[in-house]
Amino acid sequence: MRVGNLAGDLKLPRRPKRVSVALAPALAVILPLSIFLAACLDAASPSPPVPSQPVSNLSQATAENPTSAGIPDATPARPPPTPHPGNTPWVIQRMDAVAILYHLTGPGEALLQSLDLRQMRGEPGFFGSYGFKKWTGVGEAKPIGVMHELGHAYWGGFPVEGLPNLDWETPPGDSVSSAMKQYHSDILSFMAQPPDGHEVLRQRLRNLPNLSEDNLEPLFHNLEADLVYSTGGGLALAPSILQKYWSRFLSPGPWESWPQAVAWYQGLNGEDRTAASHWLGFEHLDLRNHRSAAAFQGNPGIDPKSRNTISVEEQQRLFDLADQFDLLLGEPQKDENFQFWRGYLRDKLQMRRNHPGYLQSLDTPTATQLAEGLAFLATLEGLAAEEQAIMLETRLGEQPFLVNFLPALDNNVLLRLFSRQPVLPQGATLQATASFVDRLQRFGALVDLVLAGGATEPEAGGRELTAFLQRTGLEPQEDVKLFLELMRDADPPLASLVVQTLSPDTVADLMKAAPFHLRTLLTPPQLMNKLNIVETARPEEIGRGITLLLQHPSGNFRIEESFLTQMHQTVAGLAETEPGSALGIIGSTAYPLDGFIQEQPEAAVAIFSSDIRAASQMIKDSDPVLSPPARIVYRLIAADPVFAARMTAALEESGEEMVVVESLAYFAYDKARREWWPDLGISLEQDGSYLRALWQLQGGDWLGQRLSMVLNIYRQRTAAGEISPDFIPQYRATWDAAVSTFPPGPAQEELSQVFGRVAQDHGSSP
Repeated sequence: MRVGNLAGDLKLPRRPKRVSVALAPALAVILPLSIFLAACLDAASPSPPVPSQPVSNLSQATAENPTSAGIPDATPARPPPTPHPGNTPWVIQRMDAVAILYHLTGPGEALLQSLDLRQMRGEPGFFGSYGFKKWTGVGEAKPIGVMHELGHAYWGGFPVEGLPNLDWETPPGDSVSSAMKQYHSDILSFMAQPPDGHEVLRQRLRNLPNLSEDNLEPLFHNLEADLVYSTGGGLALAPSILQKYWSRFLSPGPWESWPQAVAWYQGLNGEDRTAASHWLGFEHLDLRNHRSAAAFQGNPGIDPKSRNTISVEEQQRLFDLADQFDLLLGEPQKDENFQFWRGYLRDKLQMRRNHPGYLQSLDTPTATQLAEGLAFLATLEGLAAEEQAIMLETRLGEQPFLVNFLPALDNNVLLRLFSRQPVLPQGATLQATASFVDRLQRFGALVDLVLAGGATEPEAGGRELTAFLQRTGLEPQEDVKLFLELMRDADPPLASLVVQTLSPDTVADLMKAAPFHLRTLLTPPQLMNKLNIVETARPEEIGRGITLLLQHPSGNFRIEESFLTQMHQTVAGLAETEPGSALGIIGSTAYPLDGFIQEQPEAAVAIFSSDIRAASQMIKDSDPVLSPPARIVYRLIAADPVFAARMTAALEESGEEMVVVESLAYFAYDKARREWWPDLGISLEQDGSYLRALWQLQGGDWLGQRLSMVLNIYRQRTAAGEISPDFIPQYRATWDAAVSTFPPGPAQEELSQVFGRVAQDHGSSP
């Protein structure tokens, strides 16, 4: 199972070594495809035990360089695969569902039917794959999870279109096949490409937790297993450079482009958007500045076939709960993923709302008990926590089966229930519920102790909390997270006051064990103060705090934003008095330059201006996955186009010719993107000022030579299928629009002609 490297030395490190995208094939050699459990999908998923041997009895399963590829050649077709003989009706139905939802081709659907997919009865949290030639298991009828694991099993089914020399067989002594190495290399090339219609997907990938050039696993994992989910199964939404890997599996899909898909998604009503989230990855896109200029012109809403498919899968999950309920019973466990089980039970509560009569229609004792229990929980909605607790205590005596659903309730309800010391029903319960109740019985009194002390004196509550954390050694982390959740939900303001009294060392430990929960208990200024990310701290202290903050994110980019904004404000505050120190801090940490320049443009320019040579080196060494050098220059164009031109000249002087060329290409789609999404704030005037400043600094001949290099490189990339065929026309349109913003004069006259002249030299249409 793949794991990210979250640990790090808290000493102020040297800036992490940066690796050129040209080294992508070497970077691509990482762990082989093996077993991916539900943690692939979400931080709240379980990690059930993995068997040493594949299970055989399904009913009793207990387991678990951008142009280096060249111009495509013809790839011979393979005969259609044979359906796997062991696939049960349940499995075939799951495959049929994803084939419908994700618009698979005929050959793609045939490939799915040939895979060995197994229902993991009694293990709803199991989602894992041993790869194409072995078996894949799924525990529930959840299309996203099923497609994710089938995505892992997909690799090896089809040849790579246009590259028949690539093979999916892993050579002896190697860990990755030649085809997968190329796929990884192409992923890195995609991440470094200029922002185009696919930028919404690229930005979603940049937002993956813990992603960096030093930890490429989240990126590779996502695009190996979740590309189908992220694009809704539309080949047109897959990056151009990756389409050759998916062209036989995916159809073009219902959308011709990302701007069209975004317009469709934004046009959905609340109910349809919720339904779409059951199979589409669009909810993970950051669309806050992507108000579409034009309404979607196709069929609005969700098509009836997809809606019906989702309905069938929801009812199947209710059926499976009733059918397999006895397999879920057990004793409390030391390690338990409460967030998964809470989500699992809440999902069934929602399914009962969507299909209120379905469980009763099954006419079995277990289904009847489940229906009655879920119906009672529905009556609690909207009531005060104390009232819910009283009703629960009474009903538990009359309806003992309800005890199984306790994890589905809010923490403040549970705390009030257990403070009443209810007599809980005896006998077999869901294993997860037994574990949950065990923790609540132990933690409830401790939470009360911490908060009671904090109510008298926050420091007293802090001492009690510190003592608890020291006793646990912050393990298991699920217990620490649950304790912090209970404390926060019992009294949010008081819980925050208590946590504010913790020592910086304790906060640093909690950053590693429960980074999300800590961010829900402290405001950005409070957390920055604990981490010494304040202007009064020494540069090395600030650097250590920044390293800790960046190495242990919350896992949600929107939550992270306010904390990064506070960090940027601290660094920007040094711009006037200590720009050299600020530059040193940026250079010695994996600092997110992209966001810093966007949020603090004046400070960023002031800091970089303090030592433009050192700053140019930082840009050259910037993370090629998150913030490739050309992207940093692009941000500087928006901040200060004249300074961006000076920085480009400095990069040229230092021998970074390719960075300069990529920087000149990076704004190619600005005109189109401004038309698609006016709220992005793209300025053709800034692009024009940048070109004019470059013309003044470097001269027209130099600019023409560099433009010639851009067109030569991108013509080759277009021919190789690495970028969209419209790149050069879009670039020309942006160039002309930017130059048209110049005041009349020699610069406008020369630069309005240079593109056509250079294009003609390359044999392209002017």
